[in-house]
Amino acid sequence: MPVTHPRKSLFASIAVSLTMLLLLTTFIMARNMNDPVLMVTGGIWTLFLATITFLILRTGKVSRYRSIFFVIYAVSFVIVFISDLISTRGSMALTQDIIEANQTPLCPVAIPQLILPAIFRGLLIFPTQIVNGHYGGFWAILAMWVVGILVLGRGWCSWGCFYGGIDEGFTKILRRPLIPTGNLPPQLRYLPHAVLFLVVVLSFLALEPIYCSWLCPLKLVTEYPAVDTPGAYLQAVIFITLGMGLLIILPLLTGKRTHCALFCPLGAMNSLASPINPYRVRIDAATCVACGRCKGACPTFSITDASLGRHRVESTCTRCGACMDACPRGAISYGLVGITRAADKQPAAEPSRLKRILGWLPRTVRELLEARTLFVFTAILFGAILSGSFVPQAMQHVYLLIKGGMPLLGLIGLEVF
Repeated sequence: MPVTHPRKSLFASIAVSLTMLLLLTTFIMARNMNDPVLMVTGGIWTLFLATITFLILRTGKVSRYRSIFFVIYAVSFVIVFISDLISTRGSMALTQDIIEANQTPLCPVAIPQLILPAIFRGLLIFPTQIVNGHYGGFWAILAMWVVGILVLGRGWCSWGCFYGGIDEGFTKILRRPLIPTGNLPPQLRYLPHAVLFLVVVLSFLALEPIYCSWLCPLKLVTEYPAVDTPGAYLQAVIFITLGMGLLIILPLLTGKRTHCALFCPLGAMNSLASPINPYRVRIDAATCVACGRCKGACPTFSITDASLGRHRVESTCTRCGACMDACPRGAISYGLVGITRAADKQPAAEPSRLKRILGWLPRTVRELLEARTLFVFTAILFGAILSGSFVPQAMQHVYLLIKGGMPLLGLIGLEVF
């Protein structure tokens, strides 16, 4: 059965993409105007984001093009973050002196662990600055996360998370998964909620961010405790094991985002907070034929036989669009709370040329105001604002590395530029 994607008209797609281009030209180019290389890389990133916006709207394939953006987004952040650590500290190791000086960059994943100690003890148990620390300090990271939840809901995990593109990237390497996951218990999708409860309670009792200290797989690509004691050695073994398993091996073999879907406590927190966001993923009961392709395509196990029978997705849905790309009837799309009209569906029959001409303006306005258009525009704009500095910087790092002569090229006697 051929897949039908709810596409936008050429004019609507161009209008939204040009709006994105104008906004990002002002935002990204302005913040990089003092560096010629960053001006160029910022311009490239701006054009790329406008192009991704156009392709999503015009083709109707959300996840295909979002994944490209998301993987580049995450890899670029890791490149810049590690480069900053090495340039300021000399290594990625987190020493006791750095901890005591509260100079540790705050990761959004740590936020759930900080709430109870802050409320009941008046303590910030993460060793970072309140303001003006690395990447803005505690209040800046908290504000960023709150805004992300308000505009994206759990969509934060597929459009805004700094690390989500890592496990997603590995899910795309193999055409077909080597380990099938169709028979896994659907309750496994709530495992991150158990991790969330555990680390929140233990962090409150110990007055220490337990997940960050002992369980975080992201230490594989961020700062890690200096391995200078038996305890730190044990931490390193845990971090490496979880990181390799959840971020690389399992996503590669299963085609599923196992860290996001089965372990991350911030993802669980995002699921609980997501209802305050106005966007939803909806399955049109009149169009759906219950073929199950969406269930197989979902990278976070958020569509089950039971939820499909109710024509809905579970609260763990990250709004990545994989189900929309897989649906052969175009029955799945974004919706807005309080608006029950079925949107983003293809017309049943091709209207006459006269009707198309007469209905051009109202049809375009309707397309621009549909939930699918609004969500895609908002999600890419949010990610663009966050990445407007670090993606151009990452491209600059790569450019300078190539210009300086990469070690491999030097070994074979080649010189670039």
